[in-house]
Order: sequence, then C-alpha cells, then structure tokens
Amino acid sequence: MGDFDRIFDPHFAAVDLFTDRGAENRVFTQALARHAARVRNGTAVLGRAARRNVVVFYGIGGIGKTELSKRLERWVLGELPDPGDWGRPPSYEPAVRTVRVDFHGSAAVNAVDIVLRLRAAVADSGNRFPAFDLGLAAWWSFASPGVPLPDLRSGRGSDVRAQITDTLNDILSDAGARLGVGPLTVRTGMRLVDAIRSRRLRDRTLRDCAPLGAVIDQARLNPTPYVAATLAGLLSWDMERLPVAERPLVVAFADAVEYVQSEEQAQERLLNRIVHLSPGILWVVASRSTLTWASAANGLLPASGPQVWPGLRLDAPDAQQHLIGDLSDTDVDRYLRAASGTAGNPVLGPEVIDRVRRGAHGLPLYLDLSLSIARQAGTASPDETMFGRPLPELVIRLFADLPDQERDVARAAALVPRFDPGLVARASGALDGSARKFCARSLVTRDTHPVFPYRLHDAVRAAIADESLSSGGAWSAADRATCAAALLEVLRERNAEESTDPERRAYLLELSVGLCTAHTLRAPWLLEAITDLPGMGGLADRLPAPSDTTWIGMLCGFLEAWHDRSLRQRIAYLDDFTSRPLPDDIRRMALRWLAFGHRLAGEPETALRILRTLLSETPDSETLRYQVARTLRSLSRYDDLARHLEQHPVNDPTALARLRSDLAYDRGEIAASLAGPRERAARLRAEGRHSAALENEVTLLWRATLLRRTAPGDIDAPMREAERYASWFDLRTALACKALLVAGDATAFPRVAAEATAVVEASAGSPGWREWTAALVHGLRLGDRRLIEATHTAWASMRRHRTPAYIVVDRLCVYAGYPSCRALPQTADGGGRDASEGWHAVIRDLVGGA
Repeated sequence: MGDFDRIFDPHFAAVDLFTDRGAENRVFTQALARHAARVRNGTAVLGRAARRNVVVFYGIGGIGKTELSKRLERWVLGELPDPGDWGRPPSYEPAVRTVRVDFHGSAAVNAVDIVLRLRAAVADSGNRFPAFDLGLAAWWSFASPGVPLPDLRSGRGSDVRAQITDTLNDILSDAGARLGVGPLTVRTGMRLVDAIRSRRLRDRTLRDCAPLGAVIDQARLNPTPYVAATLAGLLSWDMERLPVAERPLVVAFADAVEYVQSEEQAQERLLNRIVHLSPGILWVVASRSTLTWASAANGLLPASGPQVWPGLRLDAPDAQQHLIGDLSDTDVDRYLRAASGTAGNPVLGPEVIDRVRRGAHGLPLYLDLSLSIARQAGTASPDETMFGRPLPELVIRLFADLPDQERDVARAAALVPRFDPGLVARASGALDGSARKFCARSLVTRDTHPVFPYRLHDAVRAAIADESLSSGGAWSAADRATCAAALLEVLRERNAEESTDPERRAYLLELSVGLCTAHTLRAPWLLEAITDLPGMGGLADRLPAPSDTTWIGMLCGFLEAWHDRSLRQRIAYLDDFTSRPLPDDIRRMALRWLAFGHRLAGEPETALRILRTLLSETPDSETLRYQVARTLRSLSRYDDLARHLEQHPVNDPTALARLRSDLAYDRGEIAASLAGPRERAARLRAEGRHSAALENEVTLLWRATLLRRTAPGDIDAPMREAERYASWFDLRTALACKALLVAGDATAFPRVAAEATAVVEASAGSPGWREWTAALVHGLRLGDRRLIEATHTAWASMRRHRTPAYIVVDRLCVYAGYPSCRALPQTADGGGRDASEGWHAVIRDLVGGA
C-alpha cells in the first residue's frame, strides 16, 4: 500500500508524504553509489585521512527531516511497496544493511548503544568481528560489571550477544574457563586484558591488532563513553580484514542530531569519534543545523578540519550538506484534495485548501495540524476562517478543541521532552484514560524509548508554552512551575519504587534533572537518589553541563567528580569543588563524599575532621553522628568513640546495632558481630538505599565466613551486585570470602586468588587485609612458610593506617609465630584483658577447617 492509499487511514500523517523529495532521494542515491564504490575498491578505510562517509540533510523544525530519514531507510531496504517517483532502490551484493540512531529528546550520545547497533547491522554476514567483540566485552566488563549485554538482534534475527560470547570463547586460549551468556564481570575483563597482553589468542591476525591492546588498556583504566565510541574503530578494523567483496554495506541514519549539538560539543564529539572511525559506513544525518566538523577552528572535536571532512564544507563543489526545502504548492494542493472527505476528514472546500496551502509554506507539520483541526470541527464542511493561521496559532486552535482534561495533559506533556500517559495524567490531575486518549492523537509522536515512549514536536511544545492567558483554562508561568514540581514528585515516587532496574532509574533521574534545569527547580531527594545509583559515573555523562548559577547546575558540578576520575582525582576535584560558593545541601553532600573518599584512601584523620565540621553545623544529623562514630572506630579511638556517643547519641536502632557489632568484631566476638550488619542491611533495603545495604551484607558475609558459616552459593549474589555497583571494596571482600572457602586447596585457591588480584589491579588499588587474610589461611593450612613469610613482610611494612579490619591479619601472623604489629581493644567486661583469647579461638577454628 502506497502513501496515497494510506491517507485514507485517519491516523495518516502528512509528514509521511514526500511527493517532491526527488532531489533528496537523488542526493542519497548518489552518495550511496559513491560510498559503495569506495568500499569495493578498498578506499573507505581507516588508513585514508579524508572521510567522505557523511551526507547531511538539515532544515527547520517541522520540515519533515525525520520522515525523510525514515522513508529513505525503508526505500533502500526495499520496504516501500509503492516508491512512487523515487523508483526502485539500487541493488547491491551483499545487500544494504541499516542502523537507526534517534536522538529525539536526548541530551547525550549513548556511544556503546550506537556501536552495538553497528555490530548488529553486520551480524548476518556470516563473518566474525573478533577485535570489536573482544574490545566491547572488555569495555562492558569494566563499565557495567554484572550487567548483561543487551539482548540485541540483527535485522534477520541473529543473536548478537551469543555471537560475541562465541567469539570470546573461540579466540581465548584458556579453554578451561569458557564464558556463558550471563553478565560480563570485572574478572572477565581482566582475563581479556591478560590474554591480549600475553598474546594468548588463537587468532594470529588478532594478536597483531595494536589498537585492540590500547583500547582494552584504556577500558581497564577508565571505561568512559569516549572509549566506547572508539570501539567503532575496532569494528572497522575487522571489516577491513574481510575480502573486499564480502565487506558489508551499511547505512546509518542519525536523526535529530540537533539534540546533541551544543557550543561545548561534549556529546557531539562522541558522535564525531564514531563516524570518523567508521569510514566503511555511510552516515545519513538529519539535523536542524549543519555539521561544523570541517571547520579548522573546531578544536573541541577529535576529528575536524577541511582535510578530514572535505564533503562537509558548505562551499565545496560537491558539498554533502543539503538544506531540505518546503513541499511545493502543487504537492500540498494534491495532498489536501486527496484527503478531503475521506476516512474521517470533512470535505475541504476550495477556500479552505487555499488558506491551508498559503499558511503551510510547504511545512508538512502544518498540514498535519490543519487536518486535525478539520476533523475536530465536527461539521461536514468546516468554516474557512478556522484555517491559514501561523503555526503557533494553529497549534493553539487545535489545542483549544481538545476536551478540558486533555488540554491539561497536553500542557503537562509540553513541560518534558518525553513522557508516558501515567506521568502526565498524575501531574496534571487528569484521568489516566484522558492521557491515553491524548497520546493517540496526531499531536503526539510515539517511538521506541524504553521508559518514556511519547513526545511532542518541539514546535508544538513551544506553542503550548506560549499559550495566551486569554485562552480558556490557560496556565500561567506559576501554573507551569506547579505542574513541573508535580511531575518531579511523580518521578521521585517512581524512583523510590524502582529498586531492581538501574537503567530505568537512570532514565527517571535523567528526566528529573532535565525538569529541574528547564524550570529552575530544587529537588534535594536527587542528592541521595543519584549517589545510590549503580554506575553513578555513567549517569553523570548524561546530565546537563555544570553551572554556577542554579541549584541543579551545581548538583551536576558535584557529579562531575565521578566523570572519568580515579579515587585520587575525585578527592582532588571535590576538594576544589567544595571551596566554591555552594548551596548548603550540595556543599554538605560534597563534603560528605570527600570524607568518604579520604576514608577509602586510608586517610581517616582527614575524613574525621571533615565529618566533625559537618556535624558541628547540623548536630542533629543522624547520618553524621553515625559516620563520625564509624570513623572513630576505624581509627581505633575507642575512648573518643564512647564520648562521642554520649554527646551525640545515635538514635537509629539499626545504626547503633551496627556500631555495637563492629566493636564486638574488634574484640574477637565474631558471633556477636553478625546481628548488626544484618539488621542494618534490611533497614537500608527497605529505604531503597541499596548501595549502603550491600556494604552491610558483604560485612555480614565476611564475618560469617570467618566462622565457617558460609556456603559457596551465599557469595554469588553479593558479588554480582558489587560488580553492578562497581563497588570495588565490596567485590574484593566477597572474593576474599570465596578464597577462604577454598583455602588449602592447591588447585582452586590460586584461581580465586588470581581473580582477586585482577580486581585489585582493575581498581588501581593494592593488596590489603582481604587478600592477606586469605593468603595466610591458605598458607597455614598447607604449611607454606614462603607464602606466610611474604604476606607477613607485606603486613609488617605497610605504611597505611592500620584500621580494625587488619586485626584478623595481625592475629593470623601471631598464630603463625610472629610478634603482633597492632594493639587489641579491651574486652567488653572492662576487666582489662585484651581480645586475644577471642581472636585466637576464631583463628584456630578457621585455620583448622581445611
């Protein structure tokens, strides 16, 4: 069924109609032919400096760029039953494959999603792409540990995830440790790093892929979106190793690129990187603006200048940036006459057609809205005076004909770039049915976004926002601000309810931050919600640029601490950030995380000083009372801790129970130390504070393992969650528990110890109490004096602060015959005895449990 046949469908949109887009079709056809020739003659390769793989269609909003892009894709795939004036698409062997990247309503370039889509486009070719698959697996292992690769299918249904897994298993020499289809982990990544560094790959050609080693090393150190974008180069490397006749012909359609174009070009640089590193793929870009990549002055992009992008120069004879023109009057007239009196449309008289044609100026969106007004008029022949107004007035006229509740739904929808019916219904106070009815109207576009699949065209949003107060029920600026706050509250509630899917939470928080940015709102709940999100650094990449002028801008500035920074770099950034003028809540949160950073870095005195200063400002803060107490305990300042709790009692019963359990642990009363972290974890889970709950659960796991009360299956779930949160210390603790379970086994223990070492290296850390405890127990069970001596030497020479976590290491060394390096606390009865007896009993049972 062709376009003209489909106008009898009441939901048919004028933006589907492109009877005069022959020029654009010819541009695309010629660009594809030239690109195919370069692929076949071997010149569309990374080694060539110039890139000629981009064609751009640009024009004002509502001109039909999206539908042009979609129609070109369907046409080149042979999926247009009636291509009309375009004719049949050219035939290529292998056949053209396509990728669609839609940036509508997005503030960020999801680089890994794009390169995965490119990989899916070539999945049906029957060829392997080992460099990309290895690089992607390594990046994913470090960037999203514990999160499965998406279940991505090619156009013909090939399972891309299974292909990647098969590739890894086929080319890694270590046949004894095959990968399954489950989540990739940091340990997977480190195995890949080790295999590539040591050149233990079955694929000899792959051993010589120098870029692969560089990409994987960078992924291990800092798995940023920029590294993910660089994976496009590995896919190109694989494609260039295929015989020329077998190289796939791929066209990538990037739509609404204006959403990621800005003066800072922070997101556009990711797209620039991907396109530059995929010379064998033709990119068809649709945007309101031209691409400025050919400008020699554009130093913000990784690849820029006229020598790199000769076809993107606007003054070039063969310029590949094309302004999309308006529909001709003839085509507008033909469309309106064909639509008149059919499929729910009233009869459009000559005067109506004339007014619409003159008002449309060839804009497809205008025709859409005019027919909607005609249908809503409720008469067989609508009055000509209803038509021909400027686009904003046309929107308002159509808007005015909606039922009251739908108008309020529309006003709420205009406040956000994306929405779903439930969100706008609750925020506007309308019935859910009214919101769903509105979402079915031609004003609303639906796409495949996983959480918020509906959006309004930007021109429609702008017109609704500019609605005159003289209109019935119109909202004032204060009304819009009230609704924006209501939208934010609904998002807050959804985030609290969404405990199992971190990606859905990220979308909720991203929209929340956008609302705050657009409407200058404050949302203190975002501070805790964002910092509890797994992969918080990944969310930081999707948020607006920091600003010193708004609350939300400064919150984004705080989150910059997790953007491509190690622990030491984060401490330095937060130290500088907290010296600036900040709102109190953001300043306190930033200082709290600065203190946590110092505590993790083995600098508890600095952490204590910061936390005590914060407590002096807000002495009733339960969080700070508890954190000061925990820091005093980490310093083994037990008398100061007692005085602190007298002056600043911790009233949360689970927090107090955790503190008491920690003190029992320090005294060697391990059985008594189990209840506190168990109760605390349950409370935190109920509150949705999953990251903090995990720390308590792993602490409980460690203590239970010292008492030999842990089974192998108890470790799996905490380990997976620790990897998902990229919580290195919790992961190391869980691995140490796993090692203790196999301590004394000369075959199993080295494998687990190697996993632990890989995680230590991946986190840029150094071995500590976890790894040393496992090594000492293993050495004592086997009588391996060399291992015991090496571990004791490392412990005795350690210059970091010796927190109570190291008591077990010291007691194991004492058990092995070495002098103590650390004093023990007094027992609970106050009789002056230290805790050596309790610890001796624990160590004796642990070492004897082989």
